[in-house]
Parts: sequence; C-alpha cells; structure tokens
Amino acid sequence: MMKLSAKRWVCVLCTVLLSSCADLEKEIVYIVVDAAAPPDAGWSGATDAPLGVQTDAELSPRDDAGPSLPTSFVPYFEKWKGSVHANASAEAFSHWNTDGKVPTTCAKCHSSEGFSDFIGADGTAVGTVEKDAPVQSVIRCETCHSEGAAKLSTVTLPSGVVVDGLGPEARCMTCHQGRASGATVDEGIKAAMVASPDEVSDKLRFTNIHYYPAAATLYAGVAKGGYQYADRVYDTRFRHVEGFNTCTGCHDPHSTKPRFDACATCHQGVSDVEGAQKIRMISSFSRDYDGDGNRSEGIYFELSGLMDKLLAVMVRYGAERAAPLCYNGDSYPYWFSDTNNNGQCDPDERSSANGFKKWTARLVRAAYNYQMVRKDPGAFAHNAKYIMQLLYDSAQDVNAGLTTKADLSSTVRGDVGHFDGTSLASRNWDANDEVVSTCSRCHGGEEGYRFFLQYGVGKTVQETANGLECGTCHTSFGNQFKVLDVATTALPGGVIAKQMGYDNLCSTCHAGRTGKADIDAAIASGSYKFLNVHYLAAGGTKLGSSGKMGYEYAGNTYAGSLVHAGGVQCTSCHDPVASNHTFAIDDAWDMRCKGCHADAGGDASKIRITHTLDYDGDNNTSESLAAEIEGMGTKVLTALIGSAGSLCYAEATYPYFFKDIDGVKQPLCSSTDAQMANRFTAWTPALMKAAHNFQISLKEPGAWAHNFDYMAQLLYDSAVDLSGAGQGMRRP
Repeated sequence: MMKLSAKRWVCVLCTVLLSSCADLEKEIVYIVVDAAAPPDAGWSGATDAPLGVQTDAELSPRDDAGPSLPTSFVPYFEKWKGSVHANASAEAFSHWNTDGKVPTTCAKCHSSEGFSDFIGADGTAVGTVEKDAPVQSVIRCETCHSEGAAKLSTVTLPSGVVVDGLGPEARCMTCHQGRASGATVDEGIKAAMVASPDEVSDKLRFTNIHYYPAAATLYAGVAKGGYQYADRVYDTRFRHVEGFNTCTGCHDPHSTKPRFDACATCHQGVSDVEGAQKIRMISSFSRDYDGDGNRSEGIYFELSGLMDKLLAVMVRYGAERAAPLCYNGDSYPYWFSDTNNNGQCDPDERSSANGFKKWTARLVRAAYNYQMVRKDPGAFAHNAKYIMQLLYDSAQDVNAGLTTKADLSSTVRGDVGHFDGTSLASRNWDANDEVVSTCSRCHGGEEGYRFFLQYGVGKTVQETANGLECGTCHTSFGNQFKVLDVATTALPGGVIAKQMGYDNLCSTCHAGRTGKADIDAAIASGSYKFLNVHYLAAGGTKLGSSGKMGYEYAGNTYAGSLVHAGGVQCTSCHDPVASNHTFAIDDAWDMRCKGCHADAGGDASKIRITHTLDYDGDNNTSESLAAEIEGMGTKVLTALIGSAGSLCYAEATYPYFFKDIDGVKQPLCSSTDAQMANRFTAWTPALMKAAHNFQISLKEPGAWAHNFDYMAQLLYDSAVDLSGAGQGMRRP
C-alpha cells in the first residue's frame, strides 16, 4: 500500500468490486494514516466537516486538511462528482444554509453525518439521529461505503412495514421512501373528526409524501406508501427481469443515472429518459388506461393521462364542494386557492399565505396520491401499474362526491388474466407475504414455476406474486423472447401427458389438482369428503379421457382429446401475439376464429357448428354451448340436493358445498348457510363423484370449448348415477 507523507490523517476509500460495479457489498476500506499526526488534525472517516467537490485534479475535504489527494485514488469519483448526491448547491443540501445546521429530523438523508448517525456507523444507536448535521454535507463515499452501511439490509417504511433481506439497495431505500404513507393520511382525517368525506374542515391538512419516494412506488402494496382505498386491491412489489430488480440494477450506484444501455437490451432504441417514457410492453397493448384512445403510447403517457384526469376532477370538485383550487409542483405547499378561478396557479397565487385550506377527506386522499406521483419522476418505471391504480381510485372517489359527475368511463384500472396483480390468484397469500409450497407452482411467479419444473415439487416462495413475469414463460429476452421448453405435464392422479407445442407450458398450471384416481383413493381409504378440482383446469378438460381429470363412471366411454379443425393446441385459440398476451379469444378473434365461425358475429360464446342438439333438455337449440353446459350442471346440482337431503352450493365461498340450514331446498346457499362451520360433511362416494364433475363445469368456464363432449358426458353420467335418470338431458 502506498504511504502518504503527510502530518495529518488521511482516509482513502478504495472500493474494490470483485464482480461488478453494482455489487456494493464486496468492498474493502483502506485507512492510511501518519502515526505522528494528532487525531483531530484533519479529515477522518467520521469527520464533522463537509466534503465538497473540488477540482478534477484533487479531492480535499477542506482547505486546512493537508495535502490534496489525486482523484485517481478514489474509484468512480468522476461519476459521483456529476451526480445529484455530490451537488452541494442543490436544494437538498443547501436548504438549511441560513440556519447553519441540518436538523435531526432531516439530517438522515440530507447529510453524510446524519446518515452515518442513523445507521449507527458513528457509534450511536441505530435507527435514530441524535444530533444536527453540518450544512452542505453531500452524500460522500463513506456515507454508503462503511462497515455500518455494508451491514444494512432492513428498512422500516413510513407505514411501519419492515422490509428485510434487501442487501445493498437498503442504503438507497433508507432515504428514497418518502416520509408519509396512506396511514398518515387516515390519521389526519381521523383527528379532524369530520362527519362525512365531503365535509370541509379547517383541521384537515394536505399530507406531503416528500421527494423521490421511489421505494414506496417500487414496493407498492407492500410498502403501502400510496393512499390505498379500503375496498380495493393493489399490486405489490414490481419485479422486473433478473438482474434489474434492485435500485443498483437499473441505476448506476455512483452517478445515480439510469443504465439506459442495459435497458436497450430488451427495449430497443432506448438511450435516454424520453426513450424510456415510450416503453410499453405487449402485455399492455390491449388496455387503454387513461381512456384517450391510444393503446400504443408509452406507459409514462398513460400515467400522465390519468394524472390529468384526476387533477381535472379535483379542480371540479373543489369548485363545487369546497373552494376553487390549483396545483403547482414547484412551490410549497403545492396546492393553492385559485383566487381568479381560471384553473391554474398564477404567479401571484403561488404563496404560502394563499395555500389551499378548504380541505375535505376526499380531497386530502386524492391530493396525497397525486403528489406521490409528481414527486417520483421515475414512477412510470418503478411501478406504473400501482400508480395507475392509485390515480384511478382517487379520481373515482373524488368523482363520487360530485353532483355532476365527470365522465371517467373510458379509463381502465388494471390488467387482465396473467398480468392482473390485483387478482385473488396473486393476492391470496399477502397476509403472510409468502406463497406456500403447495401453491407456488402456479402462484409463485417465475421462482415457484421454475422450481417445480426442475424438481417436481413446490417450494415456499417468500414474496407473493404480482401476476406472471416475462421470465416465468420465457428463457431469453432482447430481440427475441425464447419460450421455455416444457416436455411433459403432470396431471392429477399421476397421469403424465406429453403434448405438442406449448401445451405442457400452459397445462402445468391449467391441469387441475384432483382427478378420478384421487377420488377413488379417498373412497378406498374411507375418507369421504369433497375434493376440489381447483380453477381454470382447461388442460385437463382438453385432454378428455386421456387425462382422467373428470370422474369417469365404469362401463361408460368418454371423449378423448379435443378435436378441432382450427388446431388443438392452447395457442391455436389463445394466440399470445394476436391477443397481445392477454390470451383472450376476443382479442384474437379476427386473426384466428372469424374465418370458420363467421356466424357467431365475433362472439365466441355463440359458436355452435357441430353441436346443434338440445343437450340440457330445455328445448332450446339456439342458446350457447356454455348455456347448455350450465343447464346440465344445474340438473346435476338438483340431483345432488335430492340425494344429499340438506345441501346447497356457494360458488364463491370455499368449500362451496354447505348445509341448507334455512330449510329451503334451494340450489344456491344464502349468506347464513355459506359459513365454514356449516360446511357439508355427510359425503358419500356417489356425492363425491358427482360434486367433482359439477365443480369442473363451474370452475372451468371454457369447458364448452375445450372439450364439450367430455364435459357433457361427465355431467350426464353424474345425474344418472345419482338419480337413475338423465332428467331429460342428452348425452353427446
């Protein structure tokens, strides 16, 4: 190590990156000292003197610190020098210049000393700042490169939620999380004791989330940084492709600039912010979130359109229910009284004295969310879907308080199918923040699905899914998204199917979880209970008798795999490209279906080419095939009730079959009936078999298309087994 001939202590931070410049945990800190120098003679690692940017040739902490140190000794100095973290004249580091100190309430993020104090790197307690910090103390090397910072892996967010296991990004999230949450807003509303959401109260105040709250956006429904309305479900942490899931995965850790060169690997042509704002993945092409008729604009512009709609509704609400208001993001307190009612904040209106004061609970909630988006300029990249949900809900809530409603009917809240991060399929495990091993194959995102394919068993996934990521089904990205090759499908009951195309990829999840073999085994063991097939088991239905998902009665023959002139693979009808990855039939109708099914008029539910008879016995041969299956299912349920005595069915409440304690032999349970403690328990083998087949017809809504003959045969035979007759139905 080089020896510096100086009479003062000199601290040189040398970050040795053993793998990549983003790996902040692998670092070595070298301290070079002159033993003759007194301990207070100059800059040490825990100095109370600010480190400003000097010249290209030297890095000296202050004028009396002794000989300067060439910047070549400090890795990434030039990158850091040009970053916002090094700009001592920026508002973030100069706001307190006239005060002469940064108060403890602000020092954590606005000074190197405050951050070191907060993480306990200065020897004080962790999690608090004990003393004021010097002004213009920028974020220096030792702020993030210290023993204390290297150990930091947990962050407590303003909502009180603790996120752990973070690693290096905890250093970023400690400051970039905001200073308020939805709970803060609710506390203010509660303290004001307003009688209704539209009551104007001088006790209500605007809650400011603060600046650059990227972690609150990124961790979304986990962090609860936005104001989340009580009756809505929200996306959680945004997960990008592998390698770009952390702060330093997308931002250079020293310059803090986005790594646009890495973005361009998948998002061709992106080289700057403007290019990034145009990014829109195929999975979003079917949704026009802001309702402007443009489904090809970048997600940034969809978000901006929703912001405009929210602000317009708030202005309208203010004029009708409170007082005219306007917004200016560059002037504190941001919301002002629009004294001339012209819809904008004029220069003479942008003063603290003219701050808006006629708040209602609706306005306070919406204003908080609007500000969150304005103060996180990267929100469109950090978690656009969560932000759009907040904006949509805020606009709808404010609009509900208007006498004359704004037209928001063209706006859309979220995604569909695999990409709906608010669905029960994604959110069912949020309470424990993990997807259990028995469910992670299909509900644990890329991690759970890939683990199952490799080992044949599930694993507990510690983070709940947010819909499916690209990496769940694709193995490579960039100019070509290569699809994962899955060789076989493990169907319930031990059946292994080897299918063509991408069918194994789809059927691994869409195959059901119980089949005939499971029911036979339960009956043989004397364990009489309802076994649920699970949901959307299209793969099992499509395979028919070769898959043995349905309960097939001895002595009867059943249809085999689907026969369809247009193709029998999943993607023959659910074309991922034509449907923009929604996999919806309607989205691919013109390309895939119209040629043969022109008579259906673009409505897949009206298809009836080869199945023209009356199968459910209602004398209607013009109704949809889905209606035929529904009619047959209703007769099976009637037979179930007749055989069981006291039984009813609740489609949306597990375990679906309950005792009819109302005393009314109705097929559907009342809310009184549908309670877990009242679940039906008097199962017999016959009831188990028929209930299984009936459940398939309800939980596989596309069974009429995936294999009508097989589904109708199962239902017909179930009714016959229970009641001895087909009840007027026809077996295909």
